[in-house]
Amino acid sequence: MANPDVLSTHIEDSIAVVTLGSPKRIYFDPEMSDALLEVFTALANDEAVRVVVVTGGAPGYFVRHYSVAELVKTGEQLQSSGRKWAEDTPYKPGSFASAMRVAEQMPKPVIAAISGSAMGGAFEFTLACDVRVAQLGDFQIGLPEINIGVLPGGGGTQRLPRVIGTAAALMHILMGVTLSPFEAAQKGLVHEAVPGNALDRALEIARRLATHTPESVRHIKRLVRSALETSLDEGLQLERNLFMDLCGSQEAIARMKAYENKRITDPSQAVRT
Repeated sequence: MANPDVLSTHIEDSIAVVTLGSPKRIYFDPEMSDALLEVFTALANDEAVRVVVVTGGAPGYFVRHYSVAELVKTGEQLQSSGRKWAEDTPYKPGSFASAMRVAEQMPKPVIAAISGSAMGGAFEFTLACDVRVAQLGDFQIGLPEINIGVLPGGGGTQRLPRVIGTAAALMHILMGVTLSPFEAAQKGLVHEAVPGNALDRALEIARRLATHTPESVRHIKRLVRSALETSLDEGLQLERNLFMDLCGSQEAIARMKAYENKRITDPSQAVRT
């Protein structure tokens, strides 16, 4: 069981809330990464959980960033070894990177309730989540790694261009200037910036998502997540096949019949359900 200062989990009404850190622990580090990977792996395989929400446990923070002290330790070990890290060194993801891949690949939505500042590795983690909701306030969001002589090494150079486009991502990462939650929402780094508690809005979204069939959510996440890495023809084929799979399911037929029974004929009526 994880140290509660590092990570805690609460599950209610098919929604899991994972809280990172505490007032005593505001940085990602190997211990938090290991705990997160373990919890995410369990939640990914828990059929009773339909949505996962991740938030911060310290006031004013989601997580500040990855521990720079740990990065210094790694750098000094490399320096003392005399080893030059070659560009073609095989990629072996650690627990931090693996936890992010589990978030992307699990068959259920993962929502980041960004409850304060989230810089560097902390923001990189949110980029692996499906939805990002930031809390308005005097907080910092973004990738400032260039200011300490490194680059975003937790997927930031790869995921941010997929979120906001290559040109905008390059400008943000090269400048190394963090954004307010409002600016982050304007520039597309987060989906929403909300007054009050980000967790409240994240749970509102989670409750909505939990009303959908797990099969439809799983298929949609798979299709959209793979869209940029799949040819259009392959994507359309898979979309059609998964659509037909859902269309013939008992749950979908029941829901479609319930909708059809409303007999909506007035075009001014909202279609929202």
